Amino acid sequence: MSLKKNLNEEQEKAVTHTSGPALVLAGAGSGKTRVITYRIVYLLEQKDVKPYNILAVTFTNKAADEMKERLYSLVRRSTKGIWMGTFHSICARLLREFASCTTYSRNFIIYDTQDQHNLIKNIIRDSDIGEKTLDFYYVHRTISNLKNRLIDEYEFKPYNYKTELIKNIYQEYQTRLKENDAMDFDDLLFNFYTLLDSNTEIRKNLNDRFKYKLVDEYQDTNPSQYQILKKLSERYKDVFVVGDDDQSIYGFRGADINNILDFEDDFPNSKVYKLERNYRSTKRILEVASTVVKNNRLRKGKTLWTKEEEGEKITLFSAFSEKEEAAKLIKLLKKELGKYNKKDILIAYRTNAQSRAIEDALLKEEIPYVIVGGVKFYQRKEIKDILSYVKFIVNKKDTVSFFRILNTPRRGIGKITREKTEMKAKEENISLWEASCKLAGQEQPIADFVNLIKSLEEIKRIDELIVAIVEKTGYVDILKETDTIESESRIENIQELLSAAYEFTENSEKYSPEEYLTEVGLKTDIDSWSRTDSVNLMTLHNTKGLEFDVVFIVGIGEGLLPHYRSIKEGNTEEERRLFYVGITRARKKLFLSYFLTHGAGWGSTRSILPSSFLKELPPGAIENLEDYTPGGNEKKQYILRDNKNDSKWVNHPIFGRGEILDVVDGDKLLISFNGTTKKIKRRFFDERS
Repeated sequence: MSLKKNLNEEQEKAVTHTSGPALVLAGAGSGKTRVITYRIVYLLEQKDVKPYNILAVTFTNKAADEMKERLYSLVRRSTKGIWMGTFHSICARLLREFASCTTYSRNFIIYDTQDQHNLIKNIIRDSDIGEKTLDFYYVHRTISNLKNRLIDEYEFKPYNYKTELIKNIYQEYQTRLKENDAMDFDDLLFNFYTLLDSNTEIRKNLNDRFKYKLVDEYQDTNPSQYQILKKLSERYKDVFVVGDDDQSIYGFRGADINNILDFEDDFPNSKVYKLERNYRSTKRILEVASTVVKNNRLRKGKTLWTKEEEGEKITLFSAFSEKEEAAKLIKLLKKELGKYNKKDILIAYRTNAQSRAIEDALLKEEIPYVIVGGVKFYQRKEIKDILSYVKFIVNKKDTVSFFRILNTPRRGIGKITREKTEMKAKEENISLWEASCKLAGQEQPIADFVNLIKSLEEIKRIDELIVAIVEKTGYVDILKETDTIESESRIENIQELLSAAYEFTENSEKYSPEEYLTEVGLKTDIDSWSRTDSVNLMTLHNTKGLEFDVVFIVGIGEGLLPHYRSIKEGNTEEERRLFYVGITRARKKLFLSYFLTHGAGWGSTRSILPSSFLKELPPGAIENLEDYTPGGNEKKQYILRDNKNDSKWVNHPIFGRGEILDVVDGDKLLISFNGTTKKIKRRFFDERS
């Protein structure tokens, strides 16, 4: 295969890197996935590397699947044996392989976010703390951050009363996870690192196995992932990482941008390659993106360029409220629908809550849309119910799944019977399953449950097991009796689950329930998303790695983008990178918008200033639309001159008419509203003479 025919000069240099550590700084749309894929091809075909000596780590399961497909189409020899997947999926697989060297069984289960929240809720309720004292979301986030920094429940040093409580919860949380033979997502990394660190023989084994390590989206690795990579690279230094410091946007999940910024210090004698040619966007879009992100201090620095056309100017528009912004967006969207397919249009926003006004407008105009990041498929009740049966059959220690399926669907096991089962387990120091088996002779509903589980245990294929669960529990039959739109939707979801199970057994050459649970446990909403004939709505974080012909980024206001929490924490650089990611999703046309007032609850509103990022846009690349109301083209004059004298007045959407008394701090106006003075930044107002 000719590399010159398929790669540009920059890409070819990176792909044919000889040996030792390499950092590929890959700008947006520069073909980083192509570089990683061809690097693997190069190793296999020209360096004669064995497939099992290659470890390729991607950021999402979807990216791993796409890379596998590309690889299969390019390589003229078998690629079976290559380890490819996310950090989490690879760690899960290796923890099962070396389970005998851990305190877990090979069949340990993975608790998803909802399972983790439920467990933490139960711990808080069982204690004297109370949910008002500690929010379980905050507790979960704190524990997750600690694990990502490889700080266990005993090493954590509390610094106030609240963190003392969290330490106690952390310890109980880990105890219950181990009792249930379960790990959460962060445990997969933490426990695998611990295994590598403590077991010299396994570390040597894996260093020899994974001689060539490739990591995608390196800028989004967290401390535990970084340390795992270091441990796997002690003997062989062939570490090939690809990333873009300008697209590091997961700090809130523990990602550390310093992993990519300090790569050359962490891996001495490393070579750096820059991919600066963009194959996605027009020159105008790249100009805007580059001009904005250059305001960041923490970056390596690169200049994206393209042979694409100049392209249309970026359209900027404003509105009085979210509702008006949505109405304006719809008018512009309808024009674009005359040129582009709905599936090639994206509407992006900083937070999920911002979709409401846009959804209302799309529904009113009967424009089909899909939200990426709503209720995830595997989090839906009927799916959780059925998969809880699978989890419990695989692992009888899983108390969370036990309690979920014990009376689902209803089989006459009430509170008294449940308490009797718990009491039996505590008295005899046995599992809930063993207690159920002992009580089966006394309680018919318990006997029915035990017999059901025992009959399901015999089934070894995941597709056949799910069919048996649905049939033997009568789950779908009960939904059919309900005969509602909601029940029909749930039946469709169950049918989709069956299809997914069949597909899993056909395509992956795997069929065991354990393997399927590992796959499903690490699924994200992006992994299951596919383009349909609908406009796409998603948060800016979810847009990572995607591209669309037309992109709308809405609600670009101070406190929204950059988000108020980032402003408070002094982390606006990550917010600017997030804005950059959104901009660089666009291929042909980009729209930016902001609104000036926002509902604050209880019928009140608050004013929002246009984002400070908008000041950084290059004027020559922007088409700034005049304000107009949804009903016509009436101008909103926020600053005006009084006819009788030369003093300036303002019309403020909240405070009403006010007189400008002075200009202070360079860009602020001191304004009197009926005797009450306020300082407001000048850019809030659209000056008219």
